[in-house]
Amino acid sequence: MLGQPLELLHNELGVMIGMVHAMVPLAILTMLPVMTGIDRRLTQASATLGATPAKGFWLVYFPLSLPGAAAAGLLTFISSLGFFIVPALLGGRQQTMLAQLIIVQVQEILNWAFAGALAAMMLLAALVTCWVYDRVFGLSSLSGEPSDGKAGKTGFLRALGLAILDRVASISSAIASGSHRLLGAAVSSRMLGIYSVLLFAFLMLPTLVVLPIAFTSSQFLEFPPPGYGLEWFRTYFTSDLWVAATIRSFGVAFATAIVATVIGGFAALALARSRSRWRGIIFAFFLAPMIVPRIVIAVGLFYLFAQMGLVATDLGLVIGHTVLALPFAFVAIAAVLKSYDWRLDQAAATLGANRVQALRFVTVPLIKSGLTAAFLFAFITSFDELTVAIFVSGGVKTTLPKQMWDDMILQLNPTLAAVSVVVFIVVTTLLLAAEKLRRST
Repeated sequence: MLGQPLELLHNELGVMIGMVHAMVPLAILTMLPVMTGIDRRLTQASATLGATPAKGFWLVYFPLSLPGAAAAGLLTFISSLGFFIVPALLGGRQQTMLAQLIIVQVQEILNWAFAGALAAMMLLAALVTCWVYDRVFGLSSLSGEPSDGKAGKTGFLRALGLAILDRVASISSAIASGSHRLLGAAVSSRMLGIYSVLLFAFLMLPTLVVLPIAFTSSQFLEFPPPGYGLEWFRTYFTSDLWVAATIRSFGVAFATAIVATVIGGFAALALARSRSRWRGIIFAFFLAPMIVPRIVIAVGLFYLFAQMGLVATDLGLVIGHTVLALPFAFVAIAAVLKSYDWRLDQAAATLGANRVQALRFVTVPLIKSGLTAAFLFAFITSFDELTVAIFVSGGVKTTLPKQMWDDMILQLNPTLAAVSVVVFIVVTTLLLAAEKLRRST
């Protein structure tokens, strides 16, 4: 029993909860393509051979989904390496992370050499992790493709893993049997649904808390609000700084989405039809911005753009955001092209269509869902991006996330909640429109 409220601010527990909340969607989106490709009849077949549901999961379903789970672990680990927003807001001085140190060295102390050394150390850790993952699973599984069988080459580790899974399956089966007797069949059958509801609540409650705060009449962030009004929305819409940052964010995000979708689409199309021995290297090249911590990319872009005069320019922001968004667009389109029937292009050619006409009238309409997903991923990646914006915007060409970050540091007030509500409504509308477009095709 807790005798007093649990302290979740300015400590490691609060930082961990915040980072898990931020990383769960990335993990789900990474695991989903692999899991949806597993034939559910395999677990049904294990049940006909006498396996309990727990054993069927651990000994059949889990090994098949392991590449996706490992890919989720890889991407969340690397993303967490460069994370600084949640630790900066929820943590104290004892919870400072490496990315925060790099930002301080560049922006406050101006010790660029030490910042570069810290970024190089972070990059080395990410590359070693990716090398281990590639040796075990293969980087191709990051796009939802099946593992290339590297895990099966080490017989001893495979046998050890199967022995551990068998033991875990036995323990899980015993726990499931005990909970079934204790809770009853009705409750036990709903456990997965209950878990899904709890996970959804964990992800959505912070957003739902922000909504009423945006309409507060207080001068401070309070929940529940003492009264309601539209004062903070008027502050937002009448501020030239906020409106300019919003327009710039949408403009940069749309430009980034278009450029990333075009480049990623042509790259995925070329790679899907290629049988070159360099295919794996090219694939890893396009995934590189996804598996390199963002803070490392931001530092590198800052040094490069400083030499080219692109710091504090919209073009610099578009280029930087395109670098980050390109892997997501590439993977989204490559996943759709895996099931594309290339004989349709050949049929179009026999009817007199050249390659451009076949691409325009056959390929693009059939992969429209992948292109839409790529555009949305790129748009949201750019619109939500802060790390590159901190370095590249130069404090002049500020984006909406950068302006929100500055206000959090300087003057924490309900304007931030009002801005969050506006962004939430706009992004939700875009997602619903894209889903409607996908279903209509």
